Amino acid sequence: MKKNLISVVMLIALMVMASVVWAQDPTPTPLPEEPLPNCPAFAGEPRESRTAYYMGEGLAYLNNNQLDAARISFSCIVRVIDANYTAGWIGRARVYTRLAEYERALADLNRAVQLAPDLAAAYNDRGYLFMQWRDYPRARADFNRALESNADYAPAYSNLAVLHTVLGEYDAAIALLEDKIHTTNIDGILSQYRDPNRNTDDPILFNSDHARLYALLGIVYERQALTNFRNYVELYNGAGLFVDDRVGSAAGALESRFTFELRLDDGSWLLLSRFPDDAGL
Repeated sequence: MKKNLISVVMLIALMVMASVVWAQDPTPTPLPEEPLPNCPAFAGEPRESRTAYYMGEGLAYLNNNQLDAARISFSCIVRVIDANYTAGWIGRARVYTRLAEYERALADLNRAVQLAPDLAAAYNDRGYLFMQWRDYPRARADFNRALESNADYAPAYSNLAVLHTVLGEYDAAIALLEDKIHTTNIDGILSQYRDPNRNTDDPILFNSDHARLYALLGIVYERQALTNFRNYVELYNGAGLFVDDRVGSAAGALESRFTFELRLDDGSWLLLSRFPDDAGL
């Protein structure tokens, strides 16, 4: 049981996809540029028309996991059409992230931050990358910077709650999530849904990012509970005593649920990285 619990405790940290540890210098070593893409669509048309076309194309490819095609579309924007189009850099960075080309992703996000110093999406995505490298101080700084730019940017405060949880800062994670549940009014919407006098034919609309706060809060509480069970097991094993069967059963049941929840989409759904409305789309 002790071994299993310790392995579960490490599961959140295993969201990290990279096998390298990030160096101290936040600026990656310059990488050789890829070949210039061929971008024939809307040739001769205004820059805005071409950018909109390749942005839509890149997003469609990205959503369908056609990563090479998506990379070419976004490269058409930032290397051929408009090198100052921030959303193009963010888009290509997200492709590189999925391809595990993290240095290239970071270079693109550094460029996005340079172009738009107040864009929450750029800082959030860069914080996501730092989480991949377990560079938690820089990840924290970027998530906080994203929230300074846009306090309502859901991916950043969800990611910051995950970061708190990874570091065992449960009280901070819980306080953040509960505050956002209140300020987003998702709790008020839930109260409407539970109202026995509600006309069930009336649809209740809500933001899925806000609803996800409840799932994250539940996972944080479970992670905290597992840590408490681990402490109990370590104390008893250290003293050469047998763990109470009832405690072992409760811990095992919680471990199974937690493992299932954490492995939704390999756990990566906890770190939200998506195109927001303020990314210039």
